[in-house]
Amino acid sequence: MEAEIRQAEKADGTELIELWHGFTDYLSNYDDRYQHKDEADERWLQYFENQLLDSKYGTVFVAELDDNLVGVLEVRVVGDHPIFRLQDHGYINGHFVLEEHRESGIGQQLLEAAADWLRDHPRGIDFCRVDVIEGDDQGMSIYEELDFEPIEHVYECEL
Repeated sequence: MEAEIRQAEKADGTELIELWHGFTDYLSNYDDRYQHKDEADERWLQYFENQLLDSKYGTVFVAELDDNLVGVLEVRVVGDHPIFRLQDHGYINGHFVLEEHRESGIGQQLLEAAADWLRDHPRGIDFCRVDVIEGDDQGMSIYEELDFEPIEHVYECEL
């Protein structure tokens, strides 16, 4: 069964928080700093309502099956770099599908919706990026299967 992919609406906010919890739980398997704070739900909902809904620089796509949200993806337009030849591009965040619906094509459907949105953007977007947390080999292989290429690594050290 193919999911309905659509842009999120304000009424989706509460259900989206549950997906967001799934995403943060998934990330925290690799780095427990990605656990959400107790007061984060309200802040995330404000961010969703005030900066993503009806924004010309970002949106949220959801995957819906049987009136339930089973996947989500946030996409934003990021401005060109003031020094490098890195022009306006898309950035994908929070790409998450409930475990029981993975490997069904829903994640790819969400990416295709984001790519279409970016292609149609008035700023002429012709590429996008996504971050994958260190250790998430499954995530890396999925993006590489979809022709994403690794282009940089982020390193950190404790001070």
